[in-house]
Amino acid sequence: MNFLLRNTLNYPISLKIMPNYAVGDIQGCFDELEEGLELINFNSKKDFLWVTGDLINRGPDSLRVLKYIFSIKKAVHIVLGNHDLHLLNCFFNKKKLKKEDTFKSIFDDKNVLQMMHFLLQQDFVFSKKIFSDNGILKVGMVHAGIPKMMSLKQAETLSKLNCLKLKKNPKKNLMSIFNKKNANSSLHSFNGSINFFTRARIVDENGFPNFIYKGNRKNISPNFVPWFNKKNQITKDLDFLVFGHWAALQGKTNLSSFQALDTGCCWGKELTFLRLEDQKRFIIESKQK
Repeated sequence: MNFLLRNTLNYPISLKIMPNYAVGDIQGCFDELEEGLELINFNSKKDFLWVTGDLINRGPDSLRVLKYIFSIKKAVHIVLGNHDLHLLNCFFNKKKLKKEDTFKSIFDDKNVLQMMHFLLQQDFVFSKKIFSDNGILKVGMVHAGIPKMMSLKQAETLSKLNCLKLKKNPKKNLMSIFNKKNANSSLHSFNGSINFFTRARIVDENGFPNFIYKGNRKNISPNFVPWFNKKNQITKDLDFLVFGHWAALQGKTNLSSFQALDTGCCWGKELTFLRLEDQKRFIIESKQK
């Protein structure tokens, strides 16, 4: 793809578009990630890979996924998901792994500290302008959701402040995030915003989340709606937002402004890639039968 600009002499300048591909929750499914990268002919020297969070856990190859993403770190944009935070909390606070956790191999690796600090460098909300055949697009990314009255500037500012706080004292602040008493804090607070960014699916009429619900849209209580169904301030600041986390959506929001990419690869369904320039999807069938 090429994008035409004109200089001050009004001569057209052709710019080669550098493709941007977003991928939904990988969750340790390295074989599917590798197959998808081959399908889209991904080249880390000229393309960008956007990862919607939850790089690890549930799938069989969390270490391989994390090592690969680290190896191409200059070509990736990442937002942290709830499973990534769980990994960090288990590491820094020496928490016992749950029966269903599948990332022990990361802790056994000699470069585990380097990988943990790599994750601590990542955002909760990210956006970038990209070139497309239809002009410049402003695209955002979050793992789960963004509160309805929060602008992009507010969300990204909170993301940066949260990351700085997390890096300054990961042990203390991860413990705070996972304290259930703090889950429903103000949506502009450290705990409240991180929980919304990484865990939200449905919200009440005031925009406050219910973190328990994991089902599909048909079974949502009448008092709640998907977080993206509210009149979201974020749509005024972006052409569209990509997110993961909610596998039960099966990649469908019915809204062009919100692109859901978690399609349940670790549950035996699919891994979805989205080319951001034209929103074309590439689907890899899961091997996790």
